Amino acid sequence: MARPSSARLNAQIYSEAAEWFVNCRSGALDDASRRKFDAWLRQSPQHLSAYLELAAIWDEAPNLDAERRWDEQTLIDEARADQSNVVALSRPATPGGSATSSAPMRWLDASIAAVAIGFAALVWVYLFREPVYVTQIGEQRSIALSDGSTMELNSRSKVRVRYSEHERALELLEGQALFRVAKDAARPFIVTSDGTRVRAVGTQFDVNKKREGTVVTVVEGRVSVLTNVPDARVEAIAVDMPRSMPRLPESGSSGILLAAGEQITVTDTAAKQVTRPDVARALAWTQRQLVFEAATLTEVAEEFNRYNRRQLVLRDPELYEFHISGVFASTDPGALLAFLRERADVHVEETDDAIYLTKDRVVR
Repeated sequence: MARPSSARLNAQIYSEAAEWFVNCRSGALDDASRRKFDAWLRQSPQHLSAYLELAAIWDEAPNLDAERRWDEQTLIDEARADQSNVVALSRPATPGGSATSSAPMRWLDASIAAVAIGFAALVWVYLFREPVYVTQIGEQRSIALSDGSTMELNSRSKVRVRYSEHERALELLEGQALFRVAKDAARPFIVTSDGTRVRAVGTQFDVNKKREGTVVTVVEGRVSVLTNVPDARVEAIAVDMPRSMPRLPESGSSGILLAAGEQITVTDTAAKQVTRPDVARALAWTQRQLVFEAATLTEVAEEFNRYNRRQLVLRDPELYEFHISGVFASTDPGALLAFLRERADVHVEETDDAIYLTKDRVVR
């Protein structure tokens, strides 16, 4: 990639451009942030130039250091070799003498070197780190993965992805995701959530990381669920299966085998398989619906709060086990609140910041 011949931009602009680049690449921008980014780009041609230069470096990164041989000294030497980074300074006057310019000193512009190192570090991080996909409150995303699999993220969810030659490893850090897995006999598809590990080859399943545990629902195919994994982080996953169709373990051995239409809830203390799960209810979120069947208000609040900035807060412990049933649009919080107001034992108190549920009406 040819180095731009235009004047160098200052370090502050590069720093701002790098921050926007990171946010854009991670998918962490909501509508308000996108508007701020657009305003930042329009502020100055230098902003646009810095961002485009950084994007160009990112595009060329795989060809720049395929064997990971960069180090700081190499970068500094490269920056020093560029004459535009060198300034000539007159040698200071010596005692009893006078200043002279016959032997100019060559100094590396420290700020430019710092920018170059910062650029390289950013490219290094993004080239070799695992991408993290995030959704904000009320946002849902559908993501096409590099192997042909797809991942649908529910609101307030976060998934880290790391593919290698022998495995496709993902970690559900928060929230809920529906995975449609492309078949690849040589690389099992593995999703971890706390101490739960779900392993599949070509199938469709939903993983919901809830407050009380992880719920795994199989829509198509079959998966193997391992529980009480000592370290279920993506970095700890090791697959030693031969490069052929992996044999899923039978229940009672190294995992619990689930087929289409089956569901399991894994907590810190137990793994409970549901005999007749309502798969449609488990996937109702993909249709932007909240479906509750004898759900506690604690569970209702957890789901409601995925989609609304004004959080639902239970003020009375007596309400924790209060049960309700119903179908509500996740995009219409008013419908659920109207339903709750009709319950004799529940009172709804709204403020600008939150929605409080109390056992008795608050006297103001």
